[in-house]
Amino acid sequence: MTLSAPRAACAFVLALVAPRAAACDADTTALFRCEASNGRKFIELCAPSPLDAQTGYLLYRFGSLGKDGAEKAVELEYPDDAEGSLKRFYAATYTHGGVYTQSVRFVSGAFGYTVFTRARGSEVLDAGVEVRDRRSGKTSIVSCSEMPRFYIYDLKGLVPCDAETPVGRACVR
Repeated sequence: MTLSAPRAACAFVLALVAPRAAACDADTTALFRCEASNGRKFIELCAPSPLDAQTGYLLYRFGSLGKDGAEKAVELEYPDDAEGSLKRFYAATYTHGGVYTQSVRFVSGAFGYTVFTRARGSEVLDAGVEVRDRRSGKTSIVSCSEMPRFYIYDLKGLVPCDAETPVGRACVR
């Protein structure tokens, strides 16, 4: 598979730094993981490996880390039931305004969550989770303190495309 220049540069830069944040459960692997809030929090997307449509699932986890960097507490895990969870997430890769974005989005209650990485050429701009209050429209971002690896291509064909991107409907391509 040939990657476009922005994708190749983003993949190269993001692969350089190994994340140090908490690990997903023993029977899963992190498709996305980073420390946030200066090492006090973690953001994860966890899935079994290998990931497939029949038995696969996806979990979002956000929580706090202890002083030693180990997981202290999970503050939010979505969804409650892993069965059928692949259909509850939306994944996309797209370029808009010269910025290449990888994202996985889901909705829980009154809030929308988007786990993302953004890069312009070989420069990584930001990564983390964007939390949007669906009633007020207010958005806040919890940025990664380190650049994560994002194995979004493992979700290709397993998670629905995202219709709510700046470029309209986008899929993992």
